[in-house]
Parts: sequence; structure tokens; C-alpha cells
Amino acid sequence: RHKIETEEQFQDSIAVCTAIGLDGLVVIGGDDSNTNSALLAEHFKAHGCKTKVCGAPKTINGDLRCPPHIPIFFGFDTACKTYATLVGNVAVDALSAQKYYHVVRLMGRSASNITLEVALLTRPNACLIGEEVARDGRSLKDITMDLADMIEQRSNDGRNYGVIILPEGLIEFIPEFNQLMSELNDKLASPGVEATEESVAAALSPEKALCFKYLPDFIRAQLLNDRDPHGNVQVAKIETDKLLAATISVELEKRRAAGTYKGSF
Repeated sequence: RHKIETEEQFQDSIAVCTAIGLDGLVVIGGDDSNTNSALLAEHFKAHGCKTKVCGAPKTINGDLRCPPHIPIFFGFDTACKTYATLVGNVAVDALSAQKYYHVVRLMGRSASNITLEVALLTRPNACLIGEEVARDGRSLKDITMDLADMIEQRSNDGRNYGVIILPEGLIEFIPEFNQLMSELNDKLASPGVEATEESVAAALSPEKALCFKYLPDFIRAQLLNDRDPHGNVQVAKIETDKLLAATISVELEKRRAAGTYKGSF
């Protein structure tokens, strides 16, 4: 999982390949792995190493296609077909029971390619694309309100069921959330700021404090207590499907109290 960058690392690579008499080295992976394979190949050739290096594109992100040389690669296609089968089964179950909404989190932390492809194959009721969220500057509340509107409209039509799919890294595409994480990390590293909701909310700027308070209780607790060795919030561990399910549920209960929503979620 580490890049080969320094001269010492390149020389160590040559030493290992020479010591075990490798004729060839196949590097399987995504863009970082294939970049490493290209650099290794150039370095080996320049220093007379007999080992030939071949990069095999394997990625779930769908970001290494290079027609006509690489029309398709394993990883992405397999993941999409597998997920499409699972999401399709969930959709059939939802239609059969007609009383549940399923929020499905798919692979893809930094890209939504799998989510989009699965949506095209299965036609869920809603599909969230991280890149669109970032482009439009959508907030967590914006996303929640849009989904709650859809659920309320379907309820009015007698359909209290459905499927919502999203990429696992959706939260990192939300601009306000990234800004909150940056400010939160700074404040938690400051003297006198304790890892409690009261202390953190008081230290945050008014806008970020509102964003922090909008998060469900269990997410706020996770942000404060589950940090890496450097003291930073571990955003990658946030289960975005549970986060959205919680914010949608709260919003629908408000609408139920107001008399505009009478369905089940």
C-alpha cells in the first residue's frame, strides 16, 4: 500500500528482484499501483535489471479505461455486476413487502462510478452521486430534504417503500462537512477544548456549530471519540447510509408532527 518514491526504495527493489532471479514482475492495482509499475520499469531498464515489469489495471473506481488499449478491466466490472444483483434483490424485496426503505451503501470512497453504474442497471428510487454533490455545493440538510421530499411524495401515492443507493465516501464530497472536519480537527488540537459536544460546539464558528448539531447523536459521538493517532477525525469510518437514514427519519418525524407525512420509513 506504499508508493516507491525514493532512490533507496528503487535500489532495494532492484536488489530484491535480482536476488531471487525474477524475469518478470506483475503489479496488479489501480492508478497508484500502475504508476509505480511504470516508474519501476523505467528504473529497472535504466540500471540494466533483467526484470520486466507489467502493470495490470484492477480498480473498482472505473478510472483507468484507455480505449482501445484498455476497454475494460477487472475489478470495476465484477463489482458492478455483483452489486447490481444484490441491489436488484433488495428492490424486489422492497416491492414485495411494500413497507420498508432500504438505504444501500456501495464501494467507492473517492469516486461514484460504481454507484452510477449500478443505478443504471437497477433503477433505484434515488441515487446519490458524490461528484454532483460537490459540484452543486449540497449540504447534508439539502440531501436529507430532497430524499424526504421524495419519500413524502411516494407516501402520498401509497408507496411507502423504496431503494436509495449511495457511495461509501459520499460524506467527503459534502463541502460543508469537509470544512467542519477541518475546523473540528483544529479546535480539538487547541488547548482548553475538550472532546465533549458542549466544549466543541462552543469553540466552533456559528455556521459550523449548526452543521455539527445537525448530525445525529451517534455521529457526533463518533467524531469526538474515534480519532487517529494524530488526533484527527476518522471520516472514512463514518457509515454514510446510517447517517442519512437517521437524518431522514428525524425530518420525516417533523413532517408527521406537522401533518404532511403519514407514511412509514
